[in-house]
Amino acid sequence: MFHPYSWLNRLGSLSTPKLVALISFFGQLYFFVPVMTPYLQGKGLSLAQIAGMQTALMISMMVMEIPTGVLADRVGHRRSYQISLAMALLGEVVTLLAGSYSEFLLGQFVAGTGFAFASGSVDALVYESLPEQDRTRGMHRAKGMIGAALQAASLVAYSIGGWLTRDLTMANMRFTLKLDVVSMTCAALLVLALREPVREIVAERMRSLNLLKSGWSNLRSSPALIRLVLITIVTNAFVAHLLIFYQDYFLRTGVAAVWLGMGLALGSGVAFFTQLHAWRLPVWLGDRRALLIATGVPGLLYLLMAMVHNPVWAVVLFVLQWGAVQMAQPLFSGFYNHHIEEGARATGLSLISLMVTLYVSIGGVILGWLAGINLSMMFAILGAIIIAGSVLVRPLPEPAQ
Repeated sequence: MFHPYSWLNRLGSLSTPKLVALISFFGQLYFFVPVMTPYLQGKGLSLAQIAGMQTALMISMMVMEIPTGVLADRVGHRRSYQISLAMALLGEVVTLLAGSYSEFLLGQFVAGTGFAFASGSVDALVYESLPEQDRTRGMHRAKGMIGAALQAASLVAYSIGGWLTRDLTMANMRFTLKLDVVSMTCAALLVLALREPVREIVAERMRSLNLLKSGWSNLRSSPALIRLVLITIVTNAFVAHLLIFYQDYFLRTGVAAVWLGMGLALGSGVAFFTQLHAWRLPVWLGDRRALLIATGVPGLLYLLMAMVHNPVWAVVLFVLQWGAVQMAQPLFSGFYNHHIEEGARATGLSLISLMVTLYVSIGGVILGWLAGINLSMMFAILGAIIIAGSVLVRPLPEPAQ
């Protein structure tokens, strides 16, 4: 006989990285993203207000980052991930029903809280499920697989979303928002099959303040972590804001509206391979050269985007850029987890995420302002900053084995 929870048992037999990849696939089916800017402009929002929504998302993540990281270490990373997807689903529902700027901001705040719950807990959950031997390289591969699943979902969602909204009517764009709600509901159900790794959970017996102190002490006393955080900040490619800027970039250069979705889908296809195979870069080139390539290439592509105004080349450069900006994520994840102590792992990752998010929040406002003045100038400045930052990459103080 069929048991109502038999599907949970079957999915639960998958390894944690594979199951997280499956959950991530459904959680990344954002059919609405390719037409987010035209839809919001149709609702009366300006480009600066739309960029401000991304900043509101970042602010909510900053506010909730530390509390959610500490909570994840106390109640379990699996439970924190479940809360994350529930909040993300609620954020999609609020956005679907929103009609004013304040309501759209509320949707971003709810979604940002969900992302905060996931930022430390997912990596900690995956890392602690890996075999003890060579966890750093194992994390590179696991995060690459999860990242590839995200990009595969984007390829599907952006292709379908772009085709459904090729006429840019408000009704069709709103329909893609409804599809987002359905896919996020699937992800929220799939996460119920996830299991906490079998380990001694010391954090459950620690007070929240002690967890916070432990995470901060680990970060402050580790030259490797400090170096990695600095590199992450100064080479940040502002991926979330690129989702807004590329749409305006396409429209200004005369790219047909259908390419808003197709271009992003092709970029996700490139990102699928860059994330799936990013773990090979340190193996082939060493940690320093791998980080130099992964962080420096997006800067070069931003400079080219600043100089190119041909519609064909605009699509080509964006497709390459969307693949390039995803390449460093699996590498940083492996290096970070290697240097963070057990017990306060989610707290430590949340502290790092808070620092990065603070930089991106402030920088995103400035970039939105610059884009309103001159989009090409904004791309050029961002590209120059990233290239300058990539020069700071040096051999890590400790070998990441």
